[in-house]
Amino acid sequence: MSDDALLDAAIQNATELRLTTALRAALEQKAAFELEVLNARDFAIGQARQIGELRHRLIVQAARFQAKENDQLIHEKNHREHIERLEAALREASKIANQTDGLRRQIADMRGSSTWKIGRALMLPVRLTKRLLRRG
Repeated sequence: MSDDALLDAAIQNATELRLTTALRAALEQKAAFELEVLNARDFAIGQARQIGELRHRLIVQAARFQAKENDQLIHEKNHREHIERLEAALREASKIANQTDGLRRQIADMRGSSTWKIGRALMLPVRLTKRLLRRG
């Protein structure tokens, strides 16, 4: 073998070694990029899951608030209706009290009249006789 052949072989070996080293470095860099992409994908999946959970919690919370608001509105409506019933009952009781006062005045006027007093005095013996008969 001549010096040129040895030189060509050495150059070829050096080139092959340099290319092999560059290929290994490129493969390592590719593996690192793939790992970075996988980590980024996992992180994105985790974030999407977290966003989904937060959306679900937000929907559940909104439903709870809506239910509480509906309950409050129903309670308020029932309370107003109860107040109206109480006010109506109070008005009715006031009317009955006025009627009762009027009837009491009529009874007092009737008992204060001379006709009532005379009739009562005339019927006294009959009332006493009835009482005695009932007891005996």
